[in-house]
Amino acid sequence: MKQMNRLWILLAVLAVAVLMPAAFAGTLTAFAGAPTGAGPNDPLMVTGAWQTLAPNASAWYYFDYGASRDRYKAEIDVDANQVGNLQLAIYTPDQGKAWLQDPTTHPVGVGTQPGAATAASIHDLVWLGAFNSSGRYFAVVTNGNPAPVSYRLLVNGASVTLAPTPLPTPLPTELFATPVPTTTVQGKLLFQDASGGIIYSVNGDGSNLTRVTTGLDPAYSPDTKHIAFTRWSYPQGVFVADADGTNERALYGALKTLSPQWSPDGTRLVFTRQSGGSGDAGLCFGPFGCFDILGDLHWKLTIVNVNDSTVFDPSSTAHSFSPTWRNDGTTIAYADGTFGVMGTIPTGGAPFNIFTQNPDVQSPLYSADGSKIAFMTKQHDHWEINAMNADGSNVVALTKPNQLAFNVVNNVAPTWSPDGSQILFLSDRGRKWEFYVVNPDGTGLKQVMKNISDSIPIRYNFSNERVVDWIK
Repeated sequence: MKQMNRLWILLAVLAVAVLMPAAFAGTLTAFAGAPTGAGPNDPLMVTGAWQTLAPNASAWYYFDYGASRDRYKAEIDVDANQVGNLQLAIYTPDQGKAWLQDPTTHPVGVGTQPGAATAASIHDLVWLGAFNSSGRYFAVVTNGNPAPVSYRLLVNGASVTLAPTPLPTPLPTELFATPVPTTTVQGKLLFQDASGGIIYSVNGDGSNLTRVTTGLDPAYSPDTKHIAFTRWSYPQGVFVADADGTNERALYGALKTLSPQWSPDGTRLVFTRQSGGSGDAGLCFGPFGCFDILGDLHWKLTIVNVNDSTVFDPSSTAHSFSPTWRNDGTTIAYADGTFGVMGTIPTGGAPFNIFTQNPDVQSPLYSADGSKIAFMTKQHDHWEINAMNADGSNVVALTKPNQLAFNVVNNVAPTWSPDGSQILFLSDRGRKWEFYVVNPDGTGLKQVMKNISDSIPIRYNFSNERVVDWIK
């Protein structure tokens, strides 16, 4: 009897499983997963992050607007590394409803290319306006290109809410934590918002933010009249341009290049490029299965002459990153995660050790007078900034963890001030990447360019990036 009951229960379960998809198809659709951005009934949230849009596709985003007597303006921007054939359309709540019935419904406005003299000129498409009533509005990005496009959407305004606003997980207050003061610095900075993203110039007080170009690892020439950078998007290679991004020219063509740095006399660039080694592979043993074998790509140093594009490969180890010239041109230091901070002679000679106490290092950089090197080292689960004499002696920890803190803080991507009196770096101590400065002895920690990091999301990949360069 019990076996018969079990059989009837099993048959009932199977019947429900068969009938449920048909009977409840509409209900199940509501639980299909995350929004897709396909329309105003399924819009995405605006995060400011870089994303990829498929060819001939559109993505709908929403934001909430609270109208007031002052009719605060909203600014909606699209950044796409100067890729053309993109569209930005703005729809009101009523237009969003109408679009569901008629996709030819016209938007209330469209994004346009900003004028060169405006503050919005750092973006590719911009829409600026105010609304008469509160509600949920929509921004639609359309890619009319035959290939995918990387882009980001930014929406700002006093009456704008990117609801539901994602809030960081609350953390307990750090014990005995000293608030970091803010300040300004002298000179001019060149920085990237991401590897392969937009390269900007800005004054040390945070003023005159200007879009310069796109690429990786920007660096000013010694006379500050030119810049160097690399690109991994087509056309790939090492490039030089005037300091404002004009008169760009390819200096060295290669698929993967990084970290160009000018020689002290401005006639040569040293950079690192992918050169040999093995890629990821699979190894199979008949019926016993297959196994993934991690590759070991090699990165070597190359020097190119700026005037005639002749090249020379100085002796370097198999994993050479973030090269930096000493001020007299006699030595190039670089990072190798197997050995530490290494050195090589630009005219020839075997590589030699400079710092080997902790091989897990990145981004070494000589000071302007060549007497010191700043670099970052991995400390268990996070990164800190160090400085040392050019021969590797007298290592000083410029940043240190708060042992009573509840969250891990990373300090990365150091660069020297033109006079060697400060080191600027990125830190995520504020739960996002922001700029800070510290003295070479570890004192005087201050935050700088807060208005820039508040308006432009900075991304860092822990891949020896040269995020920022600093001139007088």
